[in-house]
Amino acid sequence: MKAKARPPLTARERVLLLILPGALVLALYAVFINNSHLDTVNKVTQQSDKLLIQVGAMSANPQKLAADLQRVKTELADLKHKLAAFSEGGSDAVQRSEAVVMVGALLRKHAMVVVEEGPSARQLASSAPPRAGTKQAAPASADAVWQVRFLGTWSGVQAALEALPKIENSACLPLSLSMAEPATPTSMHEWTLRLRL
Repeated sequence: MKAKARPPLTARERVLLLILPGALVLALYAVFINNSHLDTVNKVTQQSDKLLIQVGAMSANPQKLAADLQRVKTELADLKHKLAAFSEGGSDAVQRSEAVVMVGALLRKHAMVVVEEGPSARQLASSAPPRAGTKQAAPASADAVWQVRFLGTWSGVQAALEALPKIENSACLPLSLSMAEPATPTSMHEWTLRLRL
């Protein structure tokens, strides 16, 4: 018996034979493989969104980053300068005189009236020769502790003290602040401020 000859495939059947295996592969990919890829993509997108929120509005602008780096270097150099000024050797005479001028200008800016200023009387007394058998700390420069007597109100003193750390290129550390009792009730008091220059 002779086997029946298959009729030739039509153009439509040939196209279906080409498309159906591809569609089956795509369906398997979509169901089994694509889900894990989508999960990975979603996780990466969420992490990227979190990082963008953390970074905020800061852009990766090289000029801005270079300017920020230069600003940080300048601040570091200023802090090193101030640290050297507060070390045992203290600041040099030029730095101290600049600091004295800036402190006087700051007090006048906040409506204070400078009565007297000079090296601290306590420091001059402590620079007397030590007694026998006593140890003394390393001597500071003659005018490293500066004393300023001035007249002013409490609010003005408070504003001046808040502005003191903002004086540029100057290392001034307030050591003490005292007020003399007024003879009559008044808003203006006499203050004595001791500073480490």
